Amino acid sequence: PPLPSLPPNRTPPARPETPNGTSGAPTGPRTDQREGRGPGAADADAPGAPGARPAAPPCVTEKPTPMSLSAYITGYSNVRKLNGANIIPVSCVLIEQGQAEFVVRPDGSMHLLTPSEGALSYQGRKETPPFKATFLTFGFAPTTATLVLEQTGPMTVDSDVLLVFPDNISETYVRVPLVLRVLGVEVNGTPLDVGPSCRTEKPLTSHEPDPAKYPGDHLVLLGKGRLINGTDAVGYLLSSGGPLTGEVTIPAFKGCGTKGESLDRLLTASISGPGNHVKQIQGQTCNVGVEEPTMENCTEDLQPRQVPRPER
Repeated sequence: PPLPSLPPNRTPPARPETPNGTSGAPTGPRTDQREGRGPGAADADAPGAPGARPAAPPCVTEKPTPMSLSAYITGYSNVRKLNGANIIPVSCVLIEQGQAEFVVRPDGSMHLLTPSEGALSYQGRKETPPFKATFLTFGFAPTTATLVLEQTGPMTVDSDVLLVFPDNISETYVRVPLVLRVLGVEVNGTPLDVGPSCRTEKPLTSHEPDPAKYPGDHLVLLGKGRLINGTDAVGYLLSSGGPLTGEVTIPAFKGCGTKGESLDRLLTASISGPGNHVKQIQGQTCNVGVEEPTMENCTEDLQPRQVPRPER
């Protein structure tokens, strides 16, 4: 369906499933050819790695620092009411790592704590590319919505590595406020005008284990990893990627419809509710800001080489 008009201070997003759109933004990452591998192919056993590098939206760090990282994410989010899952599109995340701090807890355990901040990046905005979700309204009418996840506040990434020889146990919490915005809806193939302001009334919400430190509505994802001296990491680490999981409540919708016809209740009844499982896969990061980036992890123009595949 045709996308609704947007406020004058926003540029239209690209069509779903077209990474670069027509905005004149940087093209997708350039990759070199390596013998016996596809362009920029990642190792088959790397976290979420594909056999050959698929298309991906641009992921450029404009003013990198020595602590800058970039990575692609994707995944699936269940919609409990629909008894199905929708794909999270391949999206760019730009990350600024903080300084690691060595801490000895009262129980004598030793921890390496690293706070970082991140942001989604798509055509100059903190959001995912548009994506489609198909579901049934009224229990029988096939409905397709074109959606975007918008970041409405800081993304924090808190890594805690428990130092226990020979294993180091890692837990990483990613917290980010995301609003689900609706660009267009088709019911039985007929477009419905949702207007320019159709979205959830507040950010998606997860259970927060530390609400005093992290107040407000936001998504919480947890990644667990293990590092054994002299071997590759298992599970999730910020630098190498891997799976993060969580559960989210989708709030009610507001601002949907035009000319006095509200679609808020239709979308709320079809989509909103608790208990929606999220599994996000992050690819290997590119250390874009260092003097000599690791080129097996970065393209020639310093974008992430690895594009992960979603996993259920």
